[in-house]
Amino acid sequence: MHLATGSSTPEILRELVAAQRSKQALLLWGVARLTRGADHPDAVITAQAYDLLTFFQRRHPVVAAEVISNPAVSAWALATVRDLRAGAPGTRPGQLAAVAAAIAVRTGWPCRIRVPTTEGRILLPAVGSTASAVTDQIGVVTVEHGRASVEVGEERIRIPADASRDAPGWLGMRTLGLGDPETGVSLLLDDLHPARMPGEDLEERLPDDAVTEWRRSLEDAWRLLAEHHPAQAEEVRALISTITPLTPVPVGLRSASSRETFGCVALSLTPDRLMTALTLIHEIQHVKLCAVLDVIRLVGPDRGTRYYAPWREDPRPVEGLLQGSYAFLGVTRFWRRQRFLQAGEAAEAAHFEFARWREAAELVATTLLDSGDLNPEGRVFVSVMLKTLESWSADHVPAPVAAAVRRTSEEHRRSWLARNPGFA
Repeated sequence: MHLATGSSTPEILRELVAAQRSKQALLLWGVARLTRGADHPDAVITAQAYDLLTFFQRRHPVVAAEVISNPAVSAWALATVRDLRAGAPGTRPGQLAAVAAAIAVRTGWPCRIRVPTTEGRILLPAVGSTASAVTDQIGVVTVEHGRASVEVGEERIRIPADASRDAPGWLGMRTLGLGDPETGVSLLLDDLHPARMPGEDLEERLPDDAVTEWRRSLEDAWRLLAEHHPAQAEEVRALISTITPLTPVPVGLRSASSRETFGCVALSLTPDRLMTALTLIHEIQHVKLCAVLDVIRLVGPDRGTRYYAPWREDPRPVEGLLQGSYAFLGVTRFWRRQRFLQAGEAAEAAHFEFARWREAAELVATTLLDSGDLNPEGRVFVSVMLKTLESWSADHVPAPVAAAVRRTSEEHRRSWLARNPGFA
């Protein structure tokens, strides 16, 4: 139940990652199994790809695990399994060959692999993509003497030795190294794969100067976490492998994570290191809880009941309520420490954020326990969440800040009820 406090341990983080990697491997096995023996145009290429993939898992287990656990691969595999089961037209299980080819390129293993195009391009997850779209359905990735190339259409494109770098006809999947090489974190910046964060407004290929801005923004946020919130920084290091840029918003920052893309945080760019760091903390809570929910259910069947959440304008289902409360448990933990690192008006604002979200997360945890929608495991989990939040209730907050929090909370509740009159 350590996770229910909002924190973790290195052992817990390793268990979460191991469970997700098992899930991701099973999804690829599911793609191969559902295609095997079926009258599908990709049947042969999928079977060949899966055989090569299992070979790489034995011969190059570390690289194979890194590619297989790429968040976009997970999202693609899950969608493909669902589509194959439903008999949906246009399903392309042959994209499994792109996963095998990506491992071959990264390891330099000699082979020649047929790979279907994705939106007219050969796209190798965690590696890169051909730059120009073609009408051909199939390309060929060749690795020989440690060098890789792609043949697609009339072109033969050489993949550079460092495949993360751009080259004529090639777009590399760039990497952001944050902090010191030994204690920092290395993140893929995925602005290429169509499945990198389903359902979101994604930035297209970023120019080099924009990548520099992303590196600077994330570097500043990482240093803040590493210096002042080391336990939460360790969670980012252990659980996040990929950043996906979202289109910007006029004010503030928007972000997303998904149960389909474990290891990925999508967010828009801001130079505000505090906001970027806080967003990573918010999303890492979702990532942890999604991983938990893949292992054990915490809520019962959705009965259609909807609830008030102090951070939303719309009524929320019970699982959404649980996700929000757990996310703001992490946010509250961040502000609990950060308020003593600020000065002047910034310190007052940090005290406000701490008190506001402590109260909000506690209210929602109580709502969850009273709802009757949690199963026994969920009741234990949320009870520990609530106990953690209540343990912070004695933390001093300046009286004017406490009064401002009360006014803000009451006003949000009034406006929410006016917007949702059926809940009055």
